[in-house]
Amino acid sequence: MLGKVSAIFLLIILSPLFMVISILILIFSGRPIIFRQKRCGFQYKEFEIIKFRTMHPNNGYELTEYKDERITKIGRFLRKFKLDELPQLINIIEGNMGFIGPRPEAIKIVNNNREYFTYLNTIKPGVTDVNSIIFKDESIIFKNLNIKIYEKEILPIKSRLSSLTVIKQNIINKIILIIFSIISVINHNLSLHLVRYFFLPNLELDFRIKLNKLLSKQIF
Repeated sequence: MLGKVSAIFLLIILSPLFMVISILILIFSGRPIIFRQKRCGFQYKEFEIIKFRTMHPNNGYELTEYKDERITKIGRFLRKFKLDELPQLINIIEGNMGFIGPRPEAIKIVNNNREYFTYLNTIKPGVTDVNSIIFKDESIIFKNLNIKIYEKEILPIKSRLSSLTVIKQNIINKIILIIFSIISVINHNLSLHLVRYFFLPNLELDFRIKLNKLLSKQIF
């Protein structure tokens, strides 16, 4: 209930920003302004995630590629500062998502890899979590990413990190994760160090090695 009330309050406060973004998309990219896509939610129920549209209308891949030509100019700006995610306040109000939780995946990916999404039995997807911070610029980190590599190499790591988020779900940690998510937009490296210190201090060596290799950084 607190999440829904907070989302309603933010939606009202941010309504002028919603209007500005909508006008910019309309001017520079045309219609539609809003992008909707089926995702897998709590207990594997389907729902439509809502975002500001950042791509040219298409029926392409579920994953965004490095320098993806489908992304519009205004879309790149919105993605850089995570402004395209703002309409997900509506998803929170509708009860499909929370502020904190694993990012909702495409239905096809979940159905093909159920073993990596068992957390959906106990928690709703969210706007941000540890994975969202660590892999903030996923298409840049994984420049040659395709669906097979994603499912084989990335999903197991994301699943493990999501499970750690589920374990540490409490109001204090949720607030901290929201703060770290904001910091990640400004200074990603700093947010990574903060996440490591507060949420992932005792990762086993082989998992830390995999994570550092993926990020091409010696942080974890």
